[in-house]
Amino acid sequence: MDFGSAGGNRSFGSNKSFGTPSRNKGGAKTIRDERNLLRGRLLTAEEEGGYPSAIQLYLQPPTMDISLEMFEDLAVQRLKVLRVFEKQNLSGKQKFSSEWTDAILKDLRDSKPSTLAQFYELAERVETGSKKIPVATYQANRETDLVSHFILRLAYCRTEELRRWFVTHETDLFRLRWGLLRENAPEELQLFMTASGLSYQPIDSQEKERLKDDLMAAAGFGMSTIKFEEEKFYRVPWTEAVDLVRVRRVLIKGGMAYIPSSELLSLVVGVFRAKLSHNLVLTCRALPVLEEDSRLVNLVQNLDKRYTGEDYGANKTAGRVLPQEVDQLSKRNFPLCMKSMQEALNTTHHIKYKARLQYGLFLKGIGLTLEDAMKFFRGEFIKRADVDVDKFEKEYAYGIRYNYGKEGKKKNWQPYDCMRIIMETVGTGENHGCPFRHHEAKTIRQRIESYDLKKEEVDTILKKVEEGHYQIACGMHYSAVHLKDLTTGSVSHPNQWYLESRGLGGGGDSSAKSNKHIKTVHAAMYQSQDTQDTQDTQDSQSQLEMMDDSELIAALDTGNL
Repeated sequence: MDFGSAGGNRSFGSNKSFGTPSRNKGGAKTIRDERNLLRGRLLTAEEEGGYPSAIQLYLQPPTMDISLEMFEDLAVQRLKVLRVFEKQNLSGKQKFSSEWTDAILKDLRDSKPSTLAQFYELAERVETGSKKIPVATYQANRETDLVSHFILRLAYCRTEELRRWFVTHETDLFRLRWGLLRENAPEELQLFMTASGLSYQPIDSQEKERLKDDLMAAAGFGMSTIKFEEEKFYRVPWTEAVDLVRVRRVLIKGGMAYIPSSELLSLVVGVFRAKLSHNLVLTCRALPVLEEDSRLVNLVQNLDKRYTGEDYGANKTAGRVLPQEVDQLSKRNFPLCMKSMQEALNTTHHIKYKARLQYGLFLKGIGLTLEDAMKFFRGEFIKRADVDVDKFEKEYAYGIRYNYGKEGKKKNWQPYDCMRIIMETVGTGENHGCPFRHHEAKTIRQRIESYDLKKEEVDTILKKVEEGHYQIACGMHYSAVHLKDLTTGSVSHPNQWYLESRGLGGGGDSSAKSNKHIKTVHAAMYQSQDTQDTQDTQDSQSQLEMMDDSELIAALDTGNL
């Protein structure tokens, strides 16, 4: 993938040809081979400059060829890293505290299927007491960091909401790295300042003495005379220190801000945010170039909705779930989205095809085999007067076998995650989707109250729903029902809700802090460019109603739905 023009850029390997990433053909290298090649072709700091600093402002895009598989792999890795920050920011821990930092480092180290420690092991030593990191390793990590950042920038430049999310969490990652380097490799910070052109010069002693009273007053925390004498102050345009100006912690004089060395991080973070925000807008303007390659368009447009959590495709329960157990399990162990579909099935003995996909994959994930799934759905559907065994086999059996990879593309489909369910379009008379997102407040209240919850608990959950925090609301619902918190605070997958409710997924301690006190951010809903408007959806609904499962799945396979 050519991330930028070749002019003025460093060449990252012996292959000087540039172009879009391509799929591996027969006999081509695997992703593991690509990773080894990425490490093998790096330029060390001693050889042609390499990557002179452990952190950077991402001003110069890389120019290199990588496969489409490697392109996607690096994008997903980076996305996982940023979502670790999002998770901990929602956990209630104070940002940048030792507890917050330790939790993030642990999540990155212990990430499955492969560790993400390479995204902070960017210098010879980054953790107190840790072993030295070989030069070749941290130089390769720096290259991975650079390439993955620019890949993800393509996906998160499209809307203001996406850009805001990306800038926020990239800034948190930058601040974490700065803190680790300050404690364990402070010389790297000076290398970064020099390489980034941020070599601010302190004011001279005469100017410092002349402004002494104003500088001490602006410090705002009772700076002593001794501390003042030891402190260095840097003069920069005030627009580069907006965060400090906003909280009135610096002196402004003649359009210049005087920054104490102890506040240098705020200054650098301001520069980082400003440059990244500006470059995201420029990247957005260049996006039409990607339209020439539909493979990249599809990947980039859907990356922000990509599920990066635990794989719930395999049965992780203590045993097999039988058809006769499903209804009883749904009453306490299913999240509201799945319980709603089971209730509809009990009442009408039928659910529409999108609900059959969503619910069928969920049941597959909790341990219902293909044979049992056929028995379960057939047993309910034939209770209707207009459905017999032959009609079930003709119109509905195909979709069930499809979920298990026996029809169509014959792919082992994974259960839907929360974001996929939240983003669904739900029409009249349909039961799929997320109740917290797609049902009216009155209906949600009635469903939650059926669990015999206290009024204040119901009101708190509904408040989160009104604010758009659907996954947080679902997590609070779990806490109220089971008197313990989810391990992650909020719900990311319906199968996570099920496993932890049965004590099979490492559920949170019942004495843990309630989700009601979790600090949250608004869950913005992103729409892809090719999303049909509401009228188009309504117009196509009648066609969908007339199709049986085999026709619907065939349409899905060919991309016509």
